Amino acid sequence: MALFMAAAIGMLLIVYAVVLPPLWKSARTTALIVLIGLPLFAIGLYAVVGNRAALDPAQQAAQPTLDQQVDALAQQMRKHPDNLEGWVLLGRSRKQQQRFDAARDAFEQARKLSPRDPDLMVELAEILSLSDPQHRVQGAARDLLDQALSVDPRNQRALWFKGISQYQQQQFAQAAATWTPLLQLAPQQTRAALRKQINEARAKARLPPLPVAAAQPALVRVRVEIAPALKAQLVSSDVLFVLARQADGPPMPLAVKRLSVSQFPLEVELADADGPMPTMRMSQQQTVNVLARISHSGDALPQPGDFESTAVNATVGASETIGVVIDSIHGEANTTKPQRTNGKQP
Repeated sequence: MALFMAAAIGMLLIVYAVVLPPLWKSARTTALIVLIGLPLFAIGLYAVVGNRAALDPAQQAAQPTLDQQVDALAQQMRKHPDNLEGWVLLGRSRKQQQRFDAARDAFEQARKLSPRDPDLMVELAEILSLSDPQHRVQGAARDLLDQALSVDPRNQRALWFKGISQYQQQQFAQAAATWTPLLQLAPQQTRAALRKQINEARAKARLPPLPVAAAQPALVRVRVEIAPALKAQLVSSDVLFVLARQADGPPMPLAVKRLSVSQFPLEVELADADGPMPTMRMSQQQTVNVLARISHSGDALPQPGDFESTAVNATVGASETIGVVIDSIHGEANTTKPQRTNGKQP
């Protein structure tokens, strides 16, 4: 039986080394189950093989609860304090348990390892607001949101929570202004509810509702394709961004669309209505750079490991459709067989 146990431990170490790193990035709940569940399975198997009485339900030990599994993860993090993804996983797990003090401590540890990460700032701001008896987004939580937006002005969760903070302080006009850019950034299925929330804030500020956007002609038509090697690595949570920006200007897009990655190839039309900034309009340009990016985190800003195309010049207002091919990984040189690397995950 000692030989069996030695073999089982060896197998577990191999599984951890191969399976856990990618799971930790893309499916953290699954990674937690693997981390805790595999040893329990091995122990149970040993009990069955080594002792027939283990088949008797009365002799079987009770399975640990999810709370016990999270506690086990917390013990592991004390041994591995430099594991950024582990602290994020622990913080989110504690948030689900509504153990907000423990969640705060976990996210603070994560921020020590990545102090400029805007998503971690937003995570911690949310925890601080949940800890507040009235769930108010104020004080340190508001400061964290402002810091996050200084790093990533288009961070969707930071904009949403900052708008909530302004709404709670009866700054209704400011809240509506903060939320309005989300109409271009948020998923299509959430925009109707978001527009209603914005108009409610505008009504409280004695402002008219947002005008109904009139249909605008397409200024650029784009056909988006993806290399087969990268298409095979897509997951359902990935997000496609198709954007146009000034040919010789700042990286801020003139127009952007956020889409699912359910099928390729697909054709996308970009117009002035897709612009996040009303003062920067695609119709004011003669040519633009068009590119497509698949974000693993859902953020509009490129992250290491995101899939992307080369920027292609397009004539504004032309009738023909231009093509872009997503065939490289952000932060890496092009290769004939690109492999997905995990970037940050919300």
